[in-house]
Amino acid sequence: MRYSYQAVDRIPKQLNPGVVYHSEEFEIGALLCACGCGHRVSLLVPDSHQITSVGGLATIHPSISVCDAPCKSHYFIRAGDVDWLPAFSSAMAAATMQQQIARHARRDKEPMPVTRRSRIKVGLAKAFRKLLSVFRW
Repeated sequence: MRYSYQAVDRIPKQLNPGVVYHSEEFEIGALLCACGCGHRVSLLVPDSHQITSVGGLATIHPSISVCDAPCKSHYFIRAGDVDWLPAFSSAMAAATMQQQIARHARRDKEPMPVTRRSRIKVGLAKAFRKLLSVFRW
């Protein structure tokens, strides 16, 4: 399977196989697991992953570890191609999830950088303008 890149305003409810969806505004990405199990993989950008596109093909860095599904898949997506890594054991998956939770808890305690705050303000202002345009008198 090859993964194409699709920039979106919002991640759709229904995901198509072979597509990496990326919302720059909301700093998230999503795809269906490469193993074909149908599990929805959500990515926090740039907190945990980087998503890029070259020629319409997706690249995700670092590797994707599917710790919250029975498949325990582990792989890279580079220029649309899936490069498989050894699957995680249940113990490795649990340890990885704990590390991610601890990393996010530490980040939540740190003050938000000014650059991120300004991006949030811009996003809120844009959303507010959209809302106002719907309710024009």
